[in-house]
Amino acid sequence: MRLNRYIAKSGIASRRKADILIGDGLIKINGNVVTNFGYQLKEEDIVTYKDQVLSPSNDIVYILNKPKGYVCSNIDKFNKKTVFDLINSDSRLFTIGRLDRDTTGVLLITNNGDLSYKLTHPKYQIEKKYYVTSKIDIDNNDLKSLKKGVRLDDGTFVKADLKRLQKEGGKIFWDITLTEGKNREIKRIFIHFKSKVLNLHRYKFANLELGSLKLGDYKKMKKSDLRNIGIKWFLIKTITISDMYRILLGFLKMENFRWW
Repeated sequence: MRLNRYIAKSGIASRRKADILIGDGLIKINGNVVTNFGYQLKEEDIVTYKDQVLSPSNDIVYILNKPKGYVCSNIDKFNKKTVFDLINSDSRLFTIGRLDRDTTGVLLITNNGDLSYKLTHPKYQIEKKYYVTSKIDIDNNDLKSLKKGVRLDDGTFVKADLKRLQKEGGKIFWDITLTEGKNREIKRIFIHFKSKVLNLHRYKFANLELGSLKLGDYKKMKKSDLRNIGIKWFLIKTITISDMYRILLGFLKMENFRWW
């Protein structure tokens, strides 16, 4: 297993953060500092961080129906309520991505930094779906432009599929799909088009939905629950370089195997 993945699975950091820890020389293997992210660990290797021995934890994934008024930080310096106040667990956990304090809906919480990386990195194009309420409408031509991509006032390039669902009681109800998780992206998109988000609810993330979960409730995900996840996580997670080597050797030993 690669060193950065091993650290992520130990639960102390996401894989991106693990790369930083390695690059800063904070990770030791058998007492020696190692700065190679891709170092392949041997069975006898002992990995430490700040003199603490690291070992991969059993994977835990919770799905929470996040209510308003909670932040996604483990510790908030302003003593605001955090989503971890809602989870009864002794494990070191972190959120997969973030939802703003006033945003509700699907939030995944885990100890698996490798999974967090795969569900948040833009290259995996994981879909996030939200319901939005606003008071000011957005022109249809702007909706078409947004689908192709627009540049916000601060220079950030964003793409989204924004669909108007209905107008009722002086409010407009929208459905929006994103594949990147830029900071406060939806609110910034609406501001760009001279509108404003009144309510924001994420109803789907990586093909996972809340089902019957009430606001503020959560459940521990089973492997069977995660089979519809929006990435081939189980395949990526279980096939290692050594596995691929053994598979290749198996092909080479086949009597009728040919390269062409």
